[in-house]
Parts: sequence; structure tokens; C-alpha cells
Amino acid sequence: MKATFSTYQNFKAIDFFQDEYFSASAGSSLEADQEFWQELGAAYPELHPEMDTARSWILLIKQQPIKRQTGSMQMRWQGIQNQLQDYGRRQARVRRMQAVIRWSASIAALFLAVALFYEVNQFGTKSTKTTFGQRREVILPDESLIDLNSNSTLSYVRDWKSDKPREVWLTGEAMFEVKHTAVRNRLRENDRFVVRVADLALTVLGTKFNVKERRGRVEVTLFEGSLQITGGNGIEKMLRPGETFVYDTSVKTETLLNKDMAKVSSWTRGELDIEHANLSNIVEVLEDNYGYKVVLTDSGLLEKRLTGTIPMTNVKDILFVLKHTMDVNIQVNDKEITINSK
Repeated sequence: MKATFSTYQNFKAIDFFQDEYFSASAGSSLEADQEFWQELGAAYPELHPEMDTARSWILLIKQQPIKRQTGSMQMRWQGIQNQLQDYGRRQARVRRMQAVIRWSASIAALFLAVALFYEVNQFGTKSTKTTFGQRREVILPDESLIDLNSNSTLSYVRDWKSDKPREVWLTGEAMFEVKHTAVRNRLRENDRFVVRVADLALTVLGTKFNVKERRGRVEVTLFEGSLQITGGNGIEKMLRPGETFVYDTSVKTETLLNKDMAKVSSWTRGELDIEHANLSNIVEVLEDNYGYKVVLTDSGLLEKRLTGTIPMTNVKDILFVLKHTMDVNIQVNDKEITINSK
């Protein structure tokens, strides 16, 4: 055989089918007849499927029973072509079926990936964030209830360990109603509920309290139950119901106050209790809870006191009350509010 590998480098199935050397060796059981084609396939693996297809065509012809000539050469050749077309259609059906199988496998793999992603996320950190002017109720895995105020974030690890305290992290403001888990008053490590806010740790057990962290100041007001406050600078305080603990994070000072509980919790009812409050308190709400920048042309207005309850459904309600109770001019330009004396 005088042909070389380079002769067949770019052959397709139809080329092999028409090659006299290949056709002669197809179906031969002699090793010498197959050696060249095996070496060719080893040198050019991409030719394997082309040779297999051509060989199947040749064998298909060779396996036909010998018949006496009953028709013209043209008719016999047409019959061969028809058989080749039938074979091609069968191969096309096989390829379509393989494509469907591959597509189905891809879809199954996608669903599996989504399921795994969901499972993995069940053990990560979950964060709930409210935007300006938005409130949200959060139910923790232990059924503790948290009312999250505007512009606040609550985070916790999803897979709370049964032998570890329940921990959450807060920025902003939230009202907590912690689920009691202790059995027969036997306090265990995993019965503790810890709120991390600024550099303080609030350790609670079956209690209701409000936590507010704004402008470098933390206010913790206890409504019922017990609450222990500890900090890295040696703070250790046990809070009693009705008490408010105030902590300045910048100068590390602490103060204990007695505040009106209804006033502290008024935001949970969609209200702003301004009984004997300064305008500065309302300015903080407009900026911290609603994201506005407030400009006062007369700084003396900050000390002006107001009394009453303002609905907090939207900023317009707050500004309406301010305008008519303080007799001031108020202008709103996008996210900036300007207040000046008449």
C-alpha cells in the first residue's frame, strides 16, 4: 500500500467509502489489512468516527445477498442509495435522542445545583434590611418576634446550634419579643438569647425590650423580663423593667434613665410621640428613618418643644404637623427639607 497518513488526514466518511484501499480492507479478518487503518486512527483520532461510518456503509453493501441481475445498473445503484438514506435517517434519530438525553441531564444537573445552593444557604448568615420609611416584622427560627424599624439591619446565623446561645446582630432600631426556651427554670447555655449592638452584648431570657442604635448612641429600654448588658470596656449592668440604658459609643459613657414606655414603643404603632420633645428629635427621625437631609435657617428652632402624637405613615404627615404647630415655612426639594421661621 503506497498511501501515507497525510493522504487521509482530511478524509470524511464519503471519502473513505470511495477509497479502493479502504473498501478492500473493510470487513477483512486479516491483521495485515487492518494494521494501516489502526495506525491512522491512532495518529488522527478524529478520523475514527468517519472510518466507522464508511465501514458500516461498505459492510451494508457486502452483506446484501447476491442476486441475479434483474434490473439495470442504474436501478441497483438507486437501491443502494436508498438504503444509505435510510441508514442516515436512523443515525439522525439516534443523534436527536442523544441530544434530548444530554438536554435532560443538563436540566437535572441545574435542578440539583439549585437544590444544593438552597441547602447551603440554609446554613449561612441571613440578613434582613429595611429601607428609609419601611418597617418589617421578622420571625426568627426559635419563633422570637422582632419588629424592625426603618433604615435598620438584623442578621443571624441560620443554623443555631442546640448547645450554643442564640445570637443576632442589630444596627438601627428594633423591638424584641424573645421566645422563652428554658425548661422548669433551669437556665442552660443554649437558653440564652444575645443581641450584639455596637460593642455591647445584651443577654436576655424570655423578655421584651427595645434597642435603638443611632448616631453613636445606643438606647436599650426593657419592658418585661430580665436583661444583662455587658461591654468590652467593663460594662456590666442588669436592667430592670421600665429602665432605659443609654450608652455613648464614642466616649464610652453610660446613663440609666426612666422613660415613658408608651413613648419608646410609639414607633411600633406607626406613631411619633413628641410629648415635651425638641424639634431636634423630629429632625433625627426625618434623617435617620426617612433618609432626608434637614436644613434649619434658624438654629434656635431646635430647642423649641412640641407636645402630642404625630402619625408616621409618611413624611407629609410629619411636616404638616410641624408646619401648623410651630408656625414655620417648610420647603421640600427632592431629599432635602428646609425649615425656616416665618
